[in-house]
Amino acid sequence: MRNIILVIKHEITTTLQKRSFWITAFLFPLLIVGINVGTQLLVSRSIDTSQALIPSAGNGTQITVIGYVDQAGLIQKIPADVPQGLLRSFVDEAAAQAAASEGQVDEYVLIPKDYLKTGDLVVVQRNFQPLGSTPEDLFKYVIDANLTGDATLAAVLSQPVQQVELHALDPGSSAGEGSSLTSLVSMAVLFIFFFLLIMSSGFMLSSVSREKENRTVEILLLSLRPRELMLGKILGLSVVALLQMAVWIVGGLLLLGRAKTILSGATAFELPAGFVIWALLYFLLGYLLYASLMGAIGAMAPNARESGQFTLLVLLPLMIPIWFNSLFIQTPNSPLALALSLFPLTAPTAMIPRLVATQVPIWQTAASLAGLAVATYFFVTLAARFFRADTLLSGTVVNWQRIFGVLQSENEQ
Repeated sequence: MRNIILVIKHEITTTLQKRSFWITAFLFPLLIVGINVGTQLLVSRSIDTSQALIPSAGNGTQITVIGYVDQAGLIQKIPADVPQGLLRSFVDEAAAQAAASEGQVDEYVLIPKDYLKTGDLVVVQRNFQPLGSTPEDLFKYVIDANLTGDATLAAVLSQPVQQVELHALDPGSSAGEGSSLTSLVSMAVLFIFFFLLIMSSGFMLSSVSREKENRTVEILLLSLRPRELMLGKILGLSVVALLQMAVWIVGGLLLLGRAKTILSGATAFELPAGFVIWALLYFLLGYLLYASLMGAIGAMAPNARESGQFTLLVLLPLMIPIWFNSLFIQTPNSPLALALSLFPLTAPTAMIPRLVATQVPIWQTAASLAGLAVATYFFVTLAARFFRADTLLSGTVVNWQRIFGVLQSENEQ
């Protein structure tokens, strides 16, 4: 027991001293949070429709002049809220073209004689700008203001719906299927669990591979048994994994609270009761399962590079729910979603988004956890067979023949 405790302490201190761990624990989720919150803030602070239609010169910035040729004779007066000097009238298209050629305007708008019948405008640009904005909305606003004689009414005609405020008749149902915030959170927890599991189980592979490459394992095996080494590594790195999970969960809850204040109609959203407990159980069992398998690969492979193909194969089940991510949002109770959440190897990343997206019957959650626990015990026991002195000290390239050979020799003992 003393040897196991020493290995646990070593793994915790070694991992926490790495700068890469703290980068993935804090900066990576902060980047995701910053992108999501930033875009929502930009949307929530959208400006008025009239201001959106009219370019602003900023603090003393020179306004780009836009020319126009009014063949229909509709523009008699420029609205007061349009910056002075922004629009310049030309008597005909030849004069507008000459001004564009001389650089007096970068573009001009031609209002055809039949505009009232067709509603079409022609925009001529001096330089082709495929990604640039065009002034047709501004001119439609100016024309509507002249036709109606009211700039406010013209702005409403240009964009009738300026802002939509949502109210739920049944606030309690806003957290159910179909809610925009429910979909967002369901997608978020799916990816969070996926990244948490592959990174935390990757710690195990990295630790074993590193000690094999620098020959530290040869010294360790002089004072402790291989199975003690495996158990100490799994338990020690589980503490690190739980710390990383705690950071991500706290950050996710803060982001969720912020999103509820930004998104209209989302204040009634609540995570299901006991969600954090369910998430903890699924994460712990999922970590033990995949960390043991990654540790077995590390014990077999002479270095981290040689373990690449088997690492992808082991992590493949975790990727399947990612491929079917829309399934857990649109139809979380479908047969395929249920099957993925009950299958032990996909349950850690499949059941969690279902718990957010819909009300999962307790028997499904219990059956899923029971199956995951049994599978975890089986794979931990199976992985322990690879933690032997001959595999840890071997420099032979890992292949299927060698894997089956280790399993066969273990069964014969």
